[in-house]
Amino acid sequence: MFDLVALLALARRRAGWLAVGAAFAVTATVSGIVLMGLAGGLVAGAAAGGALTAIVWLRVLAIGRTSARYLERLTTHEATFRVLADLRLWFFERAIPLAPARLGGWRGGDLMARLVSDIDALDGLYLRLVTPTVVALLTALGLAVVLGSISPMVAVVVIALMAFAGIGVPALAERAGRRIGSEQIEASARLRVALVDLVQGMADLSANQALDRQAMAIAEAEANHEAALRRQATIAAFSGAASQIIVQLALVAVVLGGAALSAAASGHGALIAVAVLVTLAAFEAVAPLPLAWQLLGRTKAAARRVREIADATPAVLDPPEGRRRKAPSSTALALEGVSFRYPGSGAVALSGIDISVPDGGKLGIAGPSGAGKSTLLSLLLRFHDPDAGRLTLGGVDLRDLTVADLHGCIGVLSQATSILAGSLRDNLAIAAPGAGDAALRQALEQAGLGGFAAALPEGLDTWLGEAGVAVSGGEARRIALARVLLKDAPILLLDEPTEGLDAETERAVLDVLLPLMAGRTVITISHRPAALSAMDRVVHLESGRIVEVASTVAR
Repeated sequence: MFDLVALLALARRRAGWLAVGAAFAVTATVSGIVLMGLAGGLVAGAAAGGALTAIVWLRVLAIGRTSARYLERLTTHEATFRVLADLRLWFFERAIPLAPARLGGWRGGDLMARLVSDIDALDGLYLRLVTPTVVALLTALGLAVVLGSISPMVAVVVIALMAFAGIGVPALAERAGRRIGSEQIEASARLRVALVDLVQGMADLSANQALDRQAMAIAEAEANHEAALRRQATIAAFSGAASQIIVQLALVAVVLGGAALSAAASGHGALIAVAVLVTLAAFEAVAPLPLAWQLLGRTKAAARRVREIADATPAVLDPPEGRRRKAPSSTALALEGVSFRYPGSGAVALSGIDISVPDGGKLGIAGPSGAGKSTLLSLLLRFHDPDAGRLTLGGVDLRDLTVADLHGCIGVLSQATSILAGSLRDNLAIAAPGAGDAALRQALEQAGLGGFAAALPEGLDTWLGEAGVAVSGGEARRIALARVLLKDAPILLLDEPTEGLDAETERAVLDVLLPLMAGRTVITISHRPAALSAMDRVVHLESGRIVEVASTVAR
């Protein structure tokens, strides 16, 4: 329950909307009860002589109840949508510092399930649980007063039955649905993960004749999800039936109590009719509670999954205000006795690394796969902090800079080119959100994509497809290069910038990069001589250690 309470506390800024919605819900319920009571009195002849007035009030109450119910739906759903939007922003803000080091432990489909379906599952917390519970409690108190004025004994019996319908049955439903609700959330997440894996890995799955196996995994996940839904429906049916039986017992108690009063004294007939219809209307307030509490297990599981991400500790943190330094004007980089081991790994990724790159210097890093080259770049980008030693920019420890200030100084071009699902403009705007069309086209021209962009059917607004399926590998690399040009950062980190490119495309990319390197501090990771030839020095790594330093590399 702690997860739910913590998430509910985040809704405080929408307290006004929540309170207005609850007020309309109470108004609609009270109007319905009074409407039924007045109708009972009119039918029983209690309003004889004032029937016209009673009919007018019936119309007023009917319109008032309908209006209140409409406004209740409007405000409670508006409040819920606002709260869910706030939760998504909060979740995203908490998740951003986890990237990429910590988020790498979760699959993309699972993260999407937490951001979308798990937060959606929290809508019942206010709509189906908090507001109806408050309304039911207030209704029970009102009913106790009304019935108590007629017969205290009847009031005790009816309120006891109402308590069982509003507390006992929901408690049993919650207990029955607790494990199933958790299973439903987990099954939904597995289904989403399997579907995302199918979409993203379609080519590889097809090439390896694994589409049928993936389809079976999807079918299994879907079957588990549907089985959980069926079990939930069964519980809901039994709890609904139990609630209806309790309502009938309450009506029997009112009728028998009224009969006893009529036998003892005359004149109670009209009151019995009023009491029966008022009781029937009042029990409508507790009718939604069994299902709401039954789904509490699902809601708690969703809240737990959301908080699992939101409460995760980032791999790196910005320094406290008192230690925080501004990014220096110098772009000299240095690694001083740096050692690092990935969390949970037994192998050392880097050990005792000492490297310095002066302002405007150019350093190449070579070595076999797994030597620690990309790890070194991830430390420079402060995706991780070293276990020992320190990294500096202009003599300032990277841990004394905010991550945003550090990243503002660095342009990155890597072999893992990410093309987002969006237009060409969207993908370029990652590096320069405020850049105009002229700047975008100039960067594309410099990156060798002028003709490509001109031929696109919608120009800069052409959709590039999911993961850039509409562009080739070479075009994707050039789009990434255009981003680097737009960012115009004083430091360049190049991670296998020409890997996977043919010789002609490699030369074209390097022809753009070489003039861009002038006056900038550059670190290039590559095993291709052409990419390393412009470096002042080349450091060779093996098993996380420096084994050789060469001053130049011939083309």
